[in-house]
Amino acid sequence: MSTLYRKYRPQTFLDVIGQNHVKITLQHEIEQGKIGHAYLFCGPRGLGKTTLARLFAKAINCENRKEGESEPCNKCRSCTSITSNSSIDIIEIDAASHTGVDNVRENIIENARFTPNVSKYKVFIIDEVHMLSTSSFNALLKTLEEPPAHAIFILCTTETHKLPQTIISRCQRFDLKKVSSKDLKNRLEKIAKAENKKIDGQVLDNIVLHSEGCVRDAESLLGKVFTLGDEITLEQAEIILPRSDFNKVAQFLGFIVENNSTAAIELINNLVEDGFDLQVFVENLLEFLRKTMLIKVNGNLSDFGIELDEASQKSAEDLAKRFDYNKLILAIDIFMAKRQEMKSALIQQFPLEIAVIQLTQETASFNDFDDDDESGSRLENAEPSKTKKVKEKIKDKLSYLNPKRHKNEDLALENINLKKEDIGDIKVDMTSADDKLNEAKSLKLSRVKDNWKDIIVKLLEENYTLSSLLRISEPLKCDGNILEIAVKNKFYHDRIANYNNKLLVEKVISEVLKSEVKIKPIIKEDVTPIVIEIDGIGSTNEETFSRESIQVAAQPKELSTNSEKISLDKPADVTQDVISMF
Repeated sequence: MSTLYRKYRPQTFLDVIGQNHVKITLQHEIEQGKIGHAYLFCGPRGLGKTTLARLFAKAINCENRKEGESEPCNKCRSCTSITSNSSIDIIEIDAASHTGVDNVRENIIENARFTPNVSKYKVFIIDEVHMLSTSSFNALLKTLEEPPAHAIFILCTTETHKLPQTIISRCQRFDLKKVSSKDLKNRLEKIAKAENKKIDGQVLDNIVLHSEGCVRDAESLLGKVFTLGDEITLEQAEIILPRSDFNKVAQFLGFIVENNSTAAIELINNLVEDGFDLQVFVENLLEFLRKTMLIKVNGNLSDFGIELDEASQKSAEDLAKRFDYNKLILAIDIFMAKRQEMKSALIQQFPLEIAVIQLTQETASFNDFDDDDESGSRLENAEPSKTKKVKEKIKDKLSYLNPKRHKNEDLALENINLKKEDIGDIKVDMTSADDKLNEAKSLKLSRVKDNWKDIIVKLLEENYTLSSLLRISEPLKCDGNILEIAVKNKFYHDRIANYNNKLLVEKVISEVLKSEVKIKPIIKEDVTPIVIEIDGIGSTNEETFSRESIQVAAQPKELSTNSEKISLDKPADVTQDVISMF
């Protein structure tokens, strides 16, 4: 029994699915009698390059074809001989097996000199032409430049970039495209009907998915499935087809979005126990992430030539709404790397489990103290009583960081005695109120830098994460009441640019400077933060911030004031205290 792709090989242009741009051009040339001497068919495997070449050779040599027609009759001597691969005027050469220059001279150049025996044209179909050696191309080039009138050359290749430009320039080039999922499924349904097979629609969808637009691969997989019987279900087809479940993929990505590492790792291990190929799972995962990314770019996947069933489309759209761009791109990068690591991993699921931890913990530590983050704040989701206790505990610890000045330092105005002779030295500010207002609106960078420590300390009371982020940032420029803050990368930029975070930072800066201030975060590679030493807090640098392990670690020390010393015990890690409450 012949394979399906040979049994159902198209015998007319009408039978060829897809490739309309190629078919129409070739048919017009045949109808008008304007036949070229050299053609180049390019494209991935299994799209019909050789099939189109044979159809073209059959049509131009058909004895019964009338003028103005393009379809072969498939009944004349020429057509039947080409169909049965017995025509002596149609010479097919596999360049992968005939790479040497001697083969080219013997099989092509010498043969092209002689006129056809039966047919009108002698057609040379050279498959995988990119495999020819350089000397073979040079020998073939002369024949392509000055071909005999009866000779037509059709070159087929999957790797056009390996062909010399001198060869390409002498051919009519046609680039074949992958067949759409809809057209491919329709063809499989017709073949199944012709073979009297009842096959589940999901099985056909699975075949289309794994064939990736390749007709020959799809028909080969369908032939394997036909061996299971006359009525084929999805469960039966999984014996042959690689198992894939987009519902599991969507569920897994949902856990990633929710930062639910436990559920995601549990799902992976359940897949292993059920016999799923994790390599196939990751490939499906990356494909789903790509489609999710494209939906975020443009909600209509059809614009990119991608078609999904209704359920998968809905799942992808839902994920696109829940995924932010940063985390989506990060997930794609991580899973692409882990896909390679899985090939050599001792425990196949181990790289995937690491990927889950990386993605779910990437933003978790930021959300621990971020009251403005709806999706991840522990304080928001905690019980009111616990929330109150946590906030009080944080406030107590922060009180060590900004001790009040001693009362003796505060001088009352009434205790100042002015003498008559001192009055003459007092200068009266005659600046108008409008001038003072304009001066207040104009922000000075030096003033910002002088008060940067106070801004950090005050912001610390509101949001520890943002305070730590400002410590590794640089106040760069002032334009009116707009303060430009330089950060090193896009991740830091997006944290500050977040609407709620931006409002909070502006509020704190405005309160410290006693002037309305707007901030504008910008990305700058060479950020030079202001060195700030805050008693009771260890250094905050970019490394510790990027690890998202923000700690308040202080050695026992004494904070000195003018009149007395305040002894501080080593404060506990604020982060750990908060976490321990839950």
